[in-house]
Amino acid sequence: MIGRRSLLIVVSTIITSLLAFVGLFAMTNYLGKDVYGNISWVLATLGTLNAVADLGFGSAHIKRVSEGKDEGDCISTYTVIKVALTAFMVVFVFSALLLWNNVLGGNISSDTWNLVMLFVLYYIMYDLASIATLTFTARMETTKAQLVFMVDPLIRIPLIVFVSINHMTTNDLAYAYVFAAIGVLLVSIFLLRRGSLRWKRPTLFRSYWKFALPISLIAIAGAVTSNLDKILIGYFDTPGNVAYYSSAQTMLGTLGVIGSAVATLTFPSFSRLHSEGNIESIRKVTHAAERYISMIGIPAATLIILFPTEVCVALFGSQFAPAGDTMRFLAITMTLTLLNQVYTSQILGVNRPDISAKIILGTFALNVVLLLIFIPDSLFGIKMLGLSYTGAAIASVITALAVFLSIRLIVRDLTGTKSNPRIIRHLVAGAFAGVAIVGLDQVYPLSGIFRLIIFSVVTLVAFFAALAALKEFTREDISYFLDLINPGKMISYMGDEMKNQK
Repeated sequence: MIGRRSLLIVVSTIITSLLAFVGLFAMTNYLGKDVYGNISWVLATLGTLNAVADLGFGSAHIKRVSEGKDEGDCISTYTVIKVALTAFMVVFVFSALLLWNNVLGGNISSDTWNLVMLFVLYYIMYDLASIATLTFTARMETTKAQLVFMVDPLIRIPLIVFVSINHMTTNDLAYAYVFAAIGVLLVSIFLLRRGSLRWKRPTLFRSYWKFALPISLIAIAGAVTSNLDKILIGYFDTPGNVAYYSSAQTMLGTLGVIGSAVATLTFPSFSRLHSEGNIESIRKVTHAAERYISMIGIPAATLIILFPTEVCVALFGSQFAPAGDTMRFLAITMTLTLLNQVYTSQILGVNRPDISAKIILGTFALNVVLLLIFIPDSLFGIKMLGLSYTGAAIASVITALAVFLSIRLIVRDLTGTKSNPRIIRHLVAGAFAGVAIVGLDQVYPLSGIFRLIIFSVVTLVAFFAALAALKEFTREDISYFLDLINPGKMISYMGDEMKNQK
């Protein structure tokens, strides 16, 4: 069932990503890359500050619900915590910006203040909606969670296209995000109330705090790590260069969510298996999940790494050609992160948030140092590399490699899970597919969206043909995938879940 749940997440993500691409295309072609870069920068800044609205309590909620604690008590406890943290976030954001503007010599314009207020409202809605979405995740009710996430692009993208075509203001663009967040909140409340929800007097504050405390810094460090690259590019460079980096990162995030989908689903599964003492099943699920993730991630990365500029131009237009090198390095980062996601979820699943905290803090420290070396021309009078958005992408590769190796060693000690040796065959198949598309490019150069589709098909055919020759892709795998995408079974699964049949 994890496979079908993962597929549902992947399919909904593909749909939302296609819609997001339409929005990105409209913004860059009608409003310009500077507007997109400015929006990305503001979202990244507030996204970092919004980390105080979680502080690890989201993971604690998933952990306690998946362990079988009283669900009414869990939801009641988490609701009180989340409302309090969201209120604190609002105070924290405006206090930090006022400090920056009035004490530290910053210069926040009235237009920027308007954007800040709108996006703070956007984050408030999403923070409150997470009470429902994290509950669905803990219950492994994937259909409900994906319905909530689908609401955002279905509202936001048409509004973005309307604003862009009519050359309206950046504030008008921000309203599109706010209206979408309101829709997300309303649908999440409806679906949560529709289930067997029983509010109780909250009594699990100590239990939640005990789990969240060791990973409270994870939420902050993780948010800073995921957004600091864009913040620093905008600070040391221009919004246009933020757009180059953010566009490549957003597109690759479509593939990266595959690993996140599996990690999201395996976390409560690992938690349950660990509580039962079934470590062997944890190892088997990890290897199976990594193997299927690899079958999607490696061929995609092969095409992007070999033809990054062509991919950028085909997807975003000629003005995004400078993002090519960035796309190549971020594709490597994406591959390492994809293959590691299911291993990462093991650590929290076996109730070791302290180790997760150390990993995140180490990642944060390394990433900050590398970004400050690679992005600016100089820092405190010291000459730096000045590679801007490309430097940020290089820093991400180095950080991802360090994390990849560290987590593999840690998980090996925790559960005895070694790296899956079958992935080597996938790398060989990826190399074969690379040779095939490089040869194709010699007689049929890659340019434009139509040829990109052809090259994608050739990459997949060559990759899976090589896997079959290596006896790594068998009839059993084909049967598994065909069963996975069976429309009747998918509809039946979604219907059962919406009826609360566990």
